[in-house]
Amino acid sequence: WDLPTMARKDSQGICFLGKLKWDDFMEHYLGETPGPVCELDTGLVVGKHRGLHFHTIGQRKGIGRILRPNEIHRGPWFIAAKVRRY
Repeated sequence: WDLPTMARKDSQGICFLGKLKWDDFMEHYLGETPGPVCELDTGLVVGKHRGLHFHTIGQRKGIGRILRPNEIHRGPWFIAAKVRRY
């Protein structure tokens, strides 16, 4: 599989944002809608997020920032589901 893009650095960004960070873009256009971060199996609240739109299913990067400090060591953590509760 000698693909021409094989040597290129991986990109996780969105090209139309340029140097603007994803979180800054989302906050500007959608604001913040905080809510609890819950462990999937137990429902235990382990942190607080700024809004569901800041995260994607399967995401691991940056999860430590939204967890309570005493919960981080129980990881690895990732986004398994997003549920909006009114």
